[in-house]
Amino acid sequence: MRGNLPQKTTDYVGEVTNTDIWSGFEIRSDDVFVCTPPKCGTTWTQTLVRMLITQTADPSVYDNKISPWLDCGFRDRVEQANTLDAQTHRRCIKTHTPLDGIKFSPDAQYLVVHRHPVDVHFSLRRHVENMKDDWLDYLFPKDLSEAFAMFLDRPASSKGTDDLTLRSFVHHFRSFWAYRDLPNIHFLHYAELSRDLPGQVARLARIMDIEIGPQLIKDIAEAGSFGSMKNNAKRLEQKPGFTSGFHDFAQFFSSGTSNKWEGKLTSDDMAKYDTCISEMVSPEERLWLESGFAR
Repeated sequence: MRGNLPQKTTDYVGEVTNTDIWSGFEIRSDDVFVCTPPKCGTTWTQTLVRMLITQTADPSVYDNKISPWLDCGFRDRVEQANTLDAQTHRRCIKTHTPLDGIKFSPDAQYLVVHRHPVDVHFSLRRHVENMKDDWLDYLFPKDLSEAFAMFLDRPASSKGTDDLTLRSFVHHFRSFWAYRDLPNIHFLHYAELSRDLPGQVARLARIMDIEIGPQLIKDIAEAGSFGSMKNNAKRLEQKPGFTSGFHDFAQFFSSGTSNKWEGKLTSDDMAKYDTCISEMVSPEERLWLESGFAR
């Protein structure tokens, strides 16, 4: 049976990722891993999971010290692992790493969240513009078509999703998609969360084996709306001593919308995307990756 399960075979090291921590990390049977490329709904999903764990309809129950990014390369990974080891409640853990770069347990739950790749690109652009440091600006030149061509053309590398390219995101997706029949790997889509958040909250509760009534499902969905989370971020900004790596912390939760490229890219840009994505994935994979729908 073990040979049919995912194995960690690759180390990913980039500007913001370092997977060295996984070798010694002990997974618990009730752990929940949120596995996404950047800007695909990571914090959104973590917040929903934390609200379900705590049975509290309040986005402030999410805290990146409680639900940390385990393989973050610019933080003390040993310290974060020790913090997780000391937790006595159910843990929610974030990673942007493909499945072949993390430890897999057949007992833990893996929530794989993706989003239309072109939306991801534009959300990343806004994210980088909002950062106080400019070390990723080179990936997003002012000319939108030039930046989009870089997104399409640059290869995937050993940096994993740190590449911020179409190929790196597709690699992340397909690393999990190959094991989609395993009972503890669950695919969620940003568009699905947007279309029916109460339904997705109920689905997460089932995945996590949490009994929850219809009123709390409704309350958590309302608390997990983008408007609610953005207001929570604004309240955090106003607390004495608050610091952030962003010019506007609340803009971390941008708009929660899709089709961000409309009116920004040319028909030639989108034709090139169409060619690239069609070469990388099957029609079934593309349909899900772009919309969350299945054939």
